[in-house]
Amino acid sequence: MFYQKKRLVCALALGNLLATPLTVAQSGMLEEVIVTAQKREQSLQDTPVAISAFDAAALEQQGISDVYDIGQFAPNVQIVETPSNSTAATISIRGSVTFNPAITWEPPVGLYLDGVFIGKNIGAIFDIVELERVEVLRGPQGTLYGKNTVGGAVNLITRKPSGEIGGNLKVNVGNEGFYSVFGSVDTPAVDFAGGSFKANLGLFKKERDGFTDNVPDPFGNPLAGPPSSSAFKDINNEAGRLALLWEGSAVDVTYSFDYSNIESTPTAGQLTDVPAGSGLDIGGGIVLPVDGVLNPYLTSDSKRVDAISNEQSWYENSKTIGHALHIDWDAGNWGVLGDVTLRSITAYRDMHWEDIIDIDGSPLDFFHSGRDLDYDQTSQEFQLVGQTERTNYVAGLYWFTEQGDVINPISFMSIYGFPTNNNEYGMDNETIAAFGQVDWRPGWSWADDRLTLSVGIRWTEEDKEQYIFHPNAFPVIPFTEVDDSWSNVSPTFIANWELTDDISVYGKVSEGWKSGGFNGESSTQDLFVKPYDPEEVTSYELGLKSRWLDNRLQVNVAAFENKLKDMQFTVFVSGGGAASTVDNAGKATIRGFELELLAQPIEPLTISLNYGYLDPEYDEFLEVDPFTGETGDFKDSRDFPYAGENTASLGLQYDVAVYDWGHLTARLDWSYQDDYVPYVNPVQNAVSQIESYDLLNARLTLSEIPVGDGQSLQIAAWGKNLTDEDYRVSTIPFGLWTVSYFGEPRTYGVELSYQF
Repeated sequence: MFYQKKRLVCALALGNLLATPLTVAQSGMLEEVIVTAQKREQSLQDTPVAISAFDAAALEQQGISDVYDIGQFAPNVQIVETPSNSTAATISIRGSVTFNPAITWEPPVGLYLDGVFIGKNIGAIFDIVELERVEVLRGPQGTLYGKNTVGGAVNLITRKPSGEIGGNLKVNVGNEGFYSVFGSVDTPAVDFAGGSFKANLGLFKKERDGFTDNVPDPFGNPLAGPPSSSAFKDINNEAGRLALLWEGSAVDVTYSFDYSNIESTPTAGQLTDVPAGSGLDIGGGIVLPVDGVLNPYLTSDSKRVDAISNEQSWYENSKTIGHALHIDWDAGNWGVLGDVTLRSITAYRDMHWEDIIDIDGSPLDFFHSGRDLDYDQTSQEFQLVGQTERTNYVAGLYWFTEQGDVINPISFMSIYGFPTNNNEYGMDNETIAAFGQVDWRPGWSWADDRLTLSVGIRWTEEDKEQYIFHPNAFPVIPFTEVDDSWSNVSPTFIANWELTDDISVYGKVSEGWKSGGFNGESSTQDLFVKPYDPEEVTSYELGLKSRWLDNRLQVNVAAFENKLKDMQFTVFVSGGGAASTVDNAGKATIRGFELELLAQPIEPLTISLNYGYLDPEYDEFLEVDPFTGETGDFKDSRDFPYAGENTASLGLQYDVAVYDWGHLTARLDWSYQDDYVPYVNPVQNAVSQIESYDLLNARLTLSEIPVGDGQSLQIAAWGKNLTDEDYRVSTIPFGLWTVSYFGEPRTYGVELSYQF
């Protein structure tokens, strides 16, 4: 068995050298890819960070339109929809994950849109108009970024106005009633106020029918309600983006407005487990039956069904609005500080998110809940970016504030007459930070300018005020407010050595920090007023970045060990409803390995592969024993959620032919996700184990079809999950029953694009 597993890992590593998307030059050599992960333009190969970069061509060819799609193509990165919701993201990088989307939780992975931190994972899956580049950074980030994160960062970067009149109109149609329309236009540059003014406007519309039908109760149960909708996960999305750019002789000013409005029905929750004899004991020898009532509605835990019956899955809507103002001033030479650029990023984002969902997988009202969430955030970041003959440096100040209010009615066992619990919670949080990093080339004679030493440090203080109110729960929680503050200093050190012009190695030691807080989903007042502590991580990383064979082969490797202290964990509980407990587990060690390879063996063919390996273990897991009431160490009997041992992907792109009337390109992508569990508690994972799955996507594109002066057409046929794989991605284990959520089935379509 050991050798079979070893052969599987080796095969995946060999077959996954194909997932780092880069542009290929017409000369037959790999082109240089430019990233801004360190706040300045650098070659990907010169950046001593474990990073996956996706440019505009890769985003199109691989069908990446939002953050959800990225998880297939980066090693040790997993992005899935949060259980029961399609607009909330569960993002795991190197085993660091928050799988509870409550707004009182801090995400371990930072999500940035044009440098603006997006505060919460709920509502994080939204359509992004004019997405030009994505950078996925793995490992703690803080000395270069506004927000400190322990797992990594995902940078979403949109296109700036070109200053040339033109545009793009794209129509996409597919199965399941899918269609989308995208339109974009750029204005010509005009002289204004001593500078050049440019603008870009993009609009997007998408609709699709649901993948699973919602049908009337097939068993004629008199307690069953009528279907709440005709299907699950149908979508009606609108999005837009306006970008205004003014370029002066020394100052650039960019204003951007983004808008996303998603109206959908909830994801289908299939009933996949009902333990024999399950029932709710209400005392006095009375047990309300569950198993006998729900058993007729059981479905497979490994196969997505075409239809279920559900009476309380009404809607899931998400509306986000963002404003951002970027100011860049080339301040000239400041003597000993060298050439200096001053930057300001001012941003405001507002989100309204609401749902009414049913989580019992049946047309009987055992459980349904709703959330009505209003959230807004404001941030201000100042950066001083400079360079001298031997240094590049960044210094920054950051301020971030967020407010959120949630109304969360929960109906549990309404079928037996239990009343709805009307719950409320919210927050008013503030973060201030100062950060900086210096890259120094010492120029020692023996180093010959091939050695770069980087030192960074970050100071953070977070103040949190939160409240909770459960007026008719049992026990009642009166309106209760709490507040607390946490602070931290996190350093970073990197040594990067260029062995040759094409090969470099680096070593990195960095710390990450996630602040403490209060649990907005607490079931008692005592649990709410007791804060959980900050989580800290110390990361050790060794990396190789290299080009070989006259720039026809690129091999990037990273090996890491993360030491976590006071690791925050949440345990899902369901006593009289759904809630979570939050605490600090103790200590954990996560080791891993990542390989990203890009090759061009012959000029028309590009092969990309990535492979990620994870080995997490708890060094200490302190938890209160529910039977003895004593705190014990459960490190040997707790699971690591969302930390599959192997991830892999392989991509083949072939330039079939170039004609006077068009350029034909074929793309094939395969991705693999190993087994994983979504919870800490093995009892819950016994009915929630996620089996390994692989997905196959393809695209055939005929581009650059001339239709007039400066005008062209592009036609593409595409397909996702071509083998129609049935794969479970998450569950909600209530104990009395379990519902499961599945990935999307096979989708396919045709895309027509007109550029002018």
